[in-house]
Amino acid sequence: MLLGSAVLVAGTCAVSAATSGSGVAGDLAVAVMGVVAAVVMWCAGSSRQGGARGWRLIAVAPLLPVLGFVADVALAPGDPMQRVLLRWLPTVPGYLLVALGALTLVDRARRRRGLRSAVEVALFGTACVLVVQLLVLGPDRSWLDLRPSEALVLVAAVLVTSATVTSALVLLGVIEGHRQPMALALLAGTVLTTTGRALATSALLSDAPATTGLSRFLVAGGLALFAAAALADPGPCTGNDRPLPRSGRSTQLGQVLPHLAMVVALLGAAGTEVLTGRIDPVMVTGVLLCAVLATVHRWVTARDEQRLGARLRRSESYFRSLVASSGDAVLILDDDLRVTWASPTLGTTLGDPARPVVGRDLLQLVHPEDALPVARALHRDADGARSREPLPLRMAHADGSWRHLEASVSDIRTDAGAGAVVLHCRDTTERVERERALEQVAFTDPVTGLPNRAGCARAAEEALARAGTAGAPFTSLLLLELQGLDEVRDHAGADVLNAVLVEVGRRLRATVRAPEVVARLGGGAFAVLVEGPAHAVDQLADRCLSLIEQPVDTAAGIFDLAASVGVVELLPGATVPDLMSRAELAVRAAAGSGPGTAVRYRPALGNAAARRDRLRDDLPGAWTRGEFAVLFQPVVSLEEQRVTGIEALLRWRHPELGEVPPAEFVPVAERAGVMDELQRWALEQAARAAVTLPSPCTPLHLGVNISSSHVAARTLVGDVAAVLHATGLAPERLVLEITEATVMADGDHVGVDIEALRLMGVHVALDDFGAGRSSLADLTRLPIDVLKLDRSFVARVDRDPKSRALCESVVTIGRALGLDVVAEGVETPAQLGALRGLGCGFAQGFLLARPMRLAELTELLSDGAGVLWPGLVGSR
Repeated sequence: MLLGSAVLVAGTCAVSAATSGSGVAGDLAVAVMGVVAAVVMWCAGSSRQGGARGWRLIAVAPLLPVLGFVADVALAPGDPMQRVLLRWLPTVPGYLLVALGALTLVDRARRRRGLRSAVEVALFGTACVLVVQLLVLGPDRSWLDLRPSEALVLVAAVLVTSATVTSALVLLGVIEGHRQPMALALLAGTVLTTTGRALATSALLSDAPATTGLSRFLVAGGLALFAAAALADPGPCTGNDRPLPRSGRSTQLGQVLPHLAMVVALLGAAGTEVLTGRIDPVMVTGVLLCAVLATVHRWVTARDEQRLGARLRRSESYFRSLVASSGDAVLILDDDLRVTWASPTLGTTLGDPARPVVGRDLLQLVHPEDALPVARALHRDADGARSREPLPLRMAHADGSWRHLEASVSDIRTDAGAGAVVLHCRDTTERVERERALEQVAFTDPVTGLPNRAGCARAAEEALARAGTAGAPFTSLLLLELQGLDEVRDHAGADVLNAVLVEVGRRLRATVRAPEVVARLGGGAFAVLVEGPAHAVDQLADRCLSLIEQPVDTAAGIFDLAASVGVVELLPGATVPDLMSRAELAVRAAAGSGPGTAVRYRPALGNAAARRDRLRDDLPGAWTRGEFAVLFQPVVSLEEQRVTGIEALLRWRHPELGEVPPAEFVPVAERAGVMDELQRWALEQAARAAVTLPSPCTPLHLGVNISSSHVAARTLVGDVAAVLHATGLAPERLVLEITEATVMADGDHVGVDIEALRLMGVHVALDDFGAGRSSLADLTRLPIDVLKLDRSFVARVDRDPKSRALCESVVTIGRALGLDVVAEGVETPAQLGALRGLGCGFAQGFLLARPMRLAELTELLSDGAGVLWPGLVGSR
């Protein structure tokens, strides 16, 4: 904008100075205008990609007359012919640069070639010569009286000027429609500048000052038009916006220009006759030549149009056949989305080739649910463009079904200049059906037909997205874990188990409302996504538990199931993994409280889980860091009233969490897979300590707890042998305490390993007898040496006759089988007295001694009185 204003001001000043000034001042103003125009055209050409070379060539042309002006002023010749040579000869390369630059402004593909182009150049050149020679040489032929050299200069000026104007006309005939204003300005500037230069040459030779002022005015105005044309040039179109060559206004103007040239030639001839009163044979010959060239041009143009029409018809026929044979249906829409053309494939795809489609609105042809998305996709945005993404839509088939189509969208420009939308529609019905089938497989449980874990996760994700919106209902997730399925599988097989799962799914599905989701996550885990307030969700959880606890009648018998339910509310911002993790914590807490329990998630459960995760991360290597210690609790012989053994107990003091009880870290160690390594370390530490203990009478027995995972690892025999060899502990002093579930576990290797240990001399104790499903009959089959009564028996032995009777039976059977019976958890003198009365051989507990460190135990055993247990004397 600033550059254009500067050009306007400079041009106005230059034109005024050139018109009003005289001599050197007027020529200087024209020279300044030439420099300004050259700078403007050079800068405008550098600012755009297309046409830059053409404007730079044209920008050099105004500088060449400036060189002639400088040479004229510097040399100041007195002969007019010498002045003409100094001023006019440097401009000749400028004419050539303008002609070449004008043709360079247009794309090479748009330039006409062949006979038509030659005829147009000849016609334009002839018309320009007739008009320019009339303006420069005059109608009276006075230039014939000049010297031959002067006449030759004027004739050359006419020819060069005509050639330059002809190039500008050729450019105007083939330029794009949106660049025609620039081409018109360039043509006008070329006409004014070249004519002014020719008049200036004629004025110098004829010494006509009036003609000199007019020539300066024309040159200055032409230079201003040159600069304005450079600034107004929008540049050629590129990419998808490139218009077709020979189309639109450009083609119409190219057809009119030859006729305009003919009219101009006739007007020139008529003007000559009016001014001179006689008929100029040269003008008449030129007009006749223009008429012949115009006729030839019309014939060549008609022939080219006929060939082009035939080629277009062949191309149209070819493409119609190509579209008709294509498997894709093609629709052409106008800007109002009305169908203007449809390929025959569309009728075949929709099952009715005769179905009328052309003229109908596309939005009326598609599925009502697709109308709004289709309208939005085909709507032009702020930049006038449409979406290029594949557009899914559905159209009605003749049999009443809906066919799925996928359309690619593209824009075209019609012959009338209006826009059109082309839809290439591919039938994707079979693909959509296959995708739905695969989705059904991917998100459906094959046993129950309910959504599987992936389907539940997808539904939960959608519910979480709605949870943050206003007015969304409260949604909760119920996670159910079934108990009793193992019994069904063991007694009835997998088929009956599947039938039981189907029945459970049916009951849950019948309990909730239709929009709510019931899913089977795998195994005996089911999930329910339910909407409603908290109290309604809790009532639903109770109903689900009641339905599951009802007996399931199958062909193989009636089975009783139980379940635990974890309830968690869907909160905005949560993720599906967070939701499932919280539900699992809640159902785990419910299972810990007993079957038939529903527990709602609370942050405390998450804190407990975080604590377990922290313990699991810190547990590996904790014993090497000195965080673990081995304590010893004495085992007292009730008959001898002395310490006959000790039990090694592990204790963990976490550097940040403090004391961690064994009931907490042992399950964590088993899940983390480090229990075997921890027990090997504890076994070795206990054995080394036992070797150093004083033994006034017989050496003390050392009891060490062995986990089921250590037994299952098949390394127990080797680990015990290695510890005994490394520490020197006598095998008969070692007592391995194993639970009944471990001894009764499946696999022959358990019994083989225990027998191998006993052959080594190591004793085996059955730990926590009575805590689980203990059977007195199993005592006759178990390969054990010691029987340890669980503290649940001992706690009520002094006040519960049934517990006393059970303890008495166990003690009697153990004595009969040659087993040493040890009572655990003795905490009161009454319990101790009752056990002695039943004939129990050994006891341990807080009443007798708490777990103590090695130094404390050593001090106790070093004292002579410490061997005899004083507390037993008062309990007789």
